[in-house]
Amino acid sequence: PAEPAQAQSHGADFDEPAEAAQAQSHGADFDEPAEPAEAAEQGELDEPVEPTDPAEPAEAAEPGEPADPVAAAQAERDQYLELLRRERAEFENYRKRASKEHSEALDRGAEQVCSELLLVLDNFDYTHQAAEASSDDQLAKGVEMVHRQLLETLERFGLEAVPGEGATFDPTVHEAVAQVEAEQELGEAVEEPVVVEVMRPGYRFKDRLLRPASVKVAK
Repeated sequence: PAEPAQAQSHGADFDEPAEAAQAQSHGADFDEPAEPAEAAEQGELDEPVEPTDPAEPAEAAEPGEPADPVAAAQAERDQYLELLRRERAEFENYRKRASKEHSEALDRGAEQVCSELLLVLDNFDYTHQAAEASSDDQLAKGVEMVHRQLLETLERFGLEAVPGEGATFDPTVHEAVAQVEAEQELGEAVEEPVVVEVMRPGYRFKDRLLRPASVKVAK
């Protein structure tokens, strides 16, 4: 009987390590899931965290959106005012330029008409001289009246006769076609040449010479 008891005691001794090993194996089974959780927790701690600016607004303004609507409206107003000033200045310059060009065009037209009528004025002069030499006073008066009326009309447009008899000779507006001694023609000496007779009248339109006067000069 002692041997079975001893065998049982030995069996109990051998069973305890088995139970301990089994318990360890079960403990190992329960300890393994904790390792991934710990690794995950360690991984979360190792990830970099971006710093946040506490002063940054929750919603950022869209690009191009003005920060101050009043300032933006004033800037737009100033821009339109500047454009308006430029347009007004350009229009004023255009108006002045157009007015000047229009005036110059009228002057050129009037100058051309006056130039074409110079021969008509010459013929009136010759006719008036012939009428005065004749015995028909009515004809002479009629020719003189028409000649004066035509000349006054052209003068209103800018035609002007070059100074004639008695004027100092001016080579810019006079053309000397004959020359005489002053003492013989005038009975006295002169310091500067003087026009003593107009052979053909000269005319200028405003500040432009249309035709020099053909004159006889005493010097």
